Amino acid sequence: MTGEQKTGIILYVQIKKMEELLLSRDLLLNLLLILTPIFVYQVLLLDRLSSKRPRLEQWLLGLLYGIACVLCMVFPITAGKDFLWDLRWVPFIISVLYGGWRSGVLAMLLLLGFRLYIGGGLAFYMTVIIAVSAFAGTLWIRKRYMAYNRTQKVFCSLGLTMATFLVMMALIWYVFDARSDVSFLIGQGSCFYSAYAGVYVFSMAFSVLLIENLMESARMREEIRKSEKLSIISELAASIAHEIRTPLTVVRGFIQLAQSSMAETNQSYMATAIAELDRAEFIISDYLNFAKPELDHLERVNVGEEVRNMANFMTSFATMQGVELVTDVQETLYVFADKVKLKQVIINLVKNSIEAIRHGGRVEVQARRSGDRVLITVTDTGEGMTSVQLERLGKPFYSTKDKGIGLGLMVTFRIVEAMQGTLTFESQKGRGTKATISVNAVAMHKEET
Repeated sequence: MTGEQKTGIILYVQIKKMEELLLSRDLLLNLLLILTPIFVYQVLLLDRLSSKRPRLEQWLLGLLYGIACVLCMVFPITAGKDFLWDLRWVPFIISVLYGGWRSGVLAMLLLLGFRLYIGGGLAFYMTVIIAVSAFAGTLWIRKRYMAYNRTQKVFCSLGLTMATFLVMMALIWYVFDARSDVSFLIGQGSCFYSAYAGVYVFSMAFSVLLIENLMESARMREEIRKSEKLSIISELAASIAHEIRTPLTVVRGFIQLAQSSMAETNQSYMATAIAELDRAEFIISDYLNFAKPELDHLERVNVGEEVRNMANFMTSFATMQGVELVTDVQETLYVFADKVKLKQVIINLVKNSIEAIRHGGRVEVQARRSGDRVLITVTDTGEGMTSVQLERLGKPFYSTKDKGIGLGLMVTFRIVEAMQGTLTFESQKGRGTKATISVNAVAMHKEET
């Protein structure tokens, strides 16, 4: 082997190493571009879950991921001669999954606008087809996606990514076939395409896991803040409720004594005063229940039986309001709870649902088992609530009713919490509300304690 041949081999090896280095650098840059919007969103918005402008958040999310798509195209990954590829579809799919249609539309406009800027033609139309297909498919599955657990979300997002990747590769094949250059694609080899797909899968899985972890951390911090606020309110309620209750009882007694010696006209005034004192007593009782929501008597409760008893009790009230009350209960549903407090929770939710319906409608109460949990749902066709109203539910002195003071729902939250359960609400303005109680189920044969 001559010196020139050795030099040529050395140069060839160095060029290959340089290409591998550049490939690694471009790949890491694309991954960084995908992850950057996640951290920006974390800093700007994710720690402020009570934001009153959710639509602005969606547009901002679309802007961040749209910029990420554009930057992925600005800094593509070079593989082989004149073959450029990038990870633009990963941030695009994430923008639709977590931001909805507003975020997806803005990201798509930025992506397609930049693609048209760098060149139109057949490749541009191919990008339009992929973008529209990915947008429609992701938006179609998004509602179910948001209800999945973390593992299901990862697999669902990977399925969307692979479907998008296959559509992209099919269209790339079509473009190269139109240019009579399919041999160039074949020359890349199966290892290249496997690695290409693997990078897409890895970047999507890593992004979804990171987003879910950040969101879970934000939810935990929000729960801690709520717990601290509830603790302060509990202490306040416990310290003043008893002190107020005693003088009210004395005043009520003296009014009753004086009422018998008054004229009939004045007696009606005294009756009104007594009614208002009773109302104040009821509010104080709610405060005490909130401050001390311990369950007095735990027992194995038949959920279906309690729901049916509630329906018998509330049917007349629903009829007076022109509302149809319907129950759908699975048999043999049991939980450990305070029967009286559980009934109070269900009645409070059903009463709120009936009062939310203005001109006739329907309230449906369902009870079913899901894994090791019993789910009790109260769904109405009432006015519904905005996202801002949903976030404020259960907070002190907040109510969507004109004459409400918010204590009833506050007590309801505290009772469910004492049963080691959760109470969640889903609602859309003008389309009704769904409240879901989730508590641990117990077996039929388990002995009462």
